[in-house]
Amino acid sequence: MKPRTKQILLTICTVTCITVFVGYCIFAIIYFCQDKELVVCANVEVCIEDSASYQFVQQADVYQYMHKKHIAPIGKPIGINQCHQIEKTLSQMTQIKQVECYMGYDSTLYIQLWQRYPIFRVMPAVGKSYYIDRDQKKMPTTANFTAYLPVVSGYVSLQEAQTEVFDFVQYLLNDNLWKSMIAEIHVSKDKQFTLVSRQGIPYIELGSLQDYPQKLKKLRAWYQQYPHKNDSNIYKKITITYDQLIFCAK
Repeated sequence: MKPRTKQILLTICTVTCITVFVGYCIFAIIYFCQDKELVVCANVEVCIEDSASYQFVQQADVYQYMHKKHIAPIGKPIGINQCHQIEKTLSQMTQIKQVECYMGYDSTLYIQLWQRYPIFRVMPAVGKSYYIDRDQKKMPTTANFTAYLPVVSGYVSLQEAQTEVFDFVQYLLNDNLWKSMIAEIHVSKDKQFTLVSRQGIPYIELGSLQDYPQKLKKLRAWYQQYPHKNDSNIYKKITITYDQLIFCAK
């Protein structure tokens, strides 16, 4: 075979292989991206995974929201694309953190939900109350359920609740003593903090948040040294605002 003929045949084979390969790629993209396995939905089952801890969202809320957003699936063909759309839509519910859904072989659409996790509740002097979740985001309250959490009341802005107040509450919750003791944190107009205790002396004047670890360390030492003095029948208020000093008032 002449070299020129051999080169022409090699070129033809190369072009043919490339054409076949490109054609297959186009076919594969079209074929595999199609939602082939559409199944008519006969039932919907909603599972709220963390409902034992929180009940901000109930199954009825999910069904109602799906009807409101016109994504109620019963009687409709459902596949991967439709499942993704349902997940995206349900993720817009303000109490929901994560959604997963899939079609079962029994023609049931299974929806798994995880709720947002609040850290504390804010009851501002002006405006409606709300929660701050573990991602430092604002979370609305609901009439369905009230979480048993520390309360931050008074003159606190959303920005403060999401930053320095969030850090302070996290500090309290990470300590077993303060977590069990402190029920409320009140903020005055001049940003002075008063802690409301569930036991013992009811009011603890912290002052500003500056050096609060040292102030609480001092208070802990006082509790340990004078446990018999931590009595609401003896004192109504304890002040730890000043450096190395503790004042108790009847």
